[in-house]
Amino acid sequence: MKNIKEITPKELGALKAITFDIDGVIIPTGTELRENVDGTELYMKSKQLSRQFLENLKELKKYLKINFSSGRNLLYLKSLVNEIFDESVFLQAENGNLNWFGGEVTHPSYSVSYFQKLKLIREQIKKMIAQGDKRIRGFEPKMFILTLHSDQMEEIPNLVREVDPEGELYCLWTNEGYDVGSKTMSKGRGIEKLAQHLHIHPKEIMTTGNNYNDAEMLQVGTGVTVQPDRVKAEYFIEYQPGQLGGEVLTEFLLEYYRRREGKT
Repeated sequence: MKNIKEITPKELGALKAITFDIDGVIIPTGTELRENVDGTELYMKSKQLSRQFLENLKELKKYLKINFSSGRNLLYLKSLVNEIFDESVFLQAENGNLNWFGGEVTHPSYSVSYFQKLKLIREQIKKMIAQGDKRIRGFEPKMFILTLHSDQMEEIPNLVREVDPEGELYCLWTNEGYDVGSKTMSKGRGIEKLAQHLHIHPKEIMTTGNNYNDAEMLQVGTGVTVQPDRVKAEYFIEYQPGQLGGEVLTEFLLEYYRRREGKT
């Protein structure tokens, strides 16, 4: 891996778009989630984008299309970026399953058996909650994947393997819990779909991330990891306490574009 400062002007000049992961990249991690036993009450509190980052994104939009790719649901992504949302901003939710391009939302088709597996996993975890397992806090509302907020616990990936002996599903630790979904879809596949929509090569999209569900898109695009000890990419940003890697990257790119236009 190379420090992002080593990227060449030629490589920067070839970029047409940039994709930001959310948690730990452009907002601090630390979602609070609590769901009651029967699922009739859900409390969820997350962070917001900083004012300076929003202003920087408004400037960055002059040079690049901007995409946000997350395991989060589509409604959350839209609310997060409402202030800058227009035809040059794209959203990819639930690890590439839901794509908002040009006002149209698309998603893959899955079999009934796929959803039955997710339902069975959810029901088994609900039983664990009902039995008083305090390590499990509840589920985020999702359509095509399961996102469980919990401590890291071997019982969850074991349950997924038990329900899915065919190996159709992935089970990824997210630092706040687990994402469970189809191996046929990923953030990397989402980047390929965005490239097709924009009629560009995937490497013309800079991708940023910090976790296991970002690994494929960091390889498909021109990847920049903000947590190189966890996930690898062509480039990395050195971690500085109190800083978010996506904010640092945005400032780095703006400095390049300002210099290119003789503004600094």
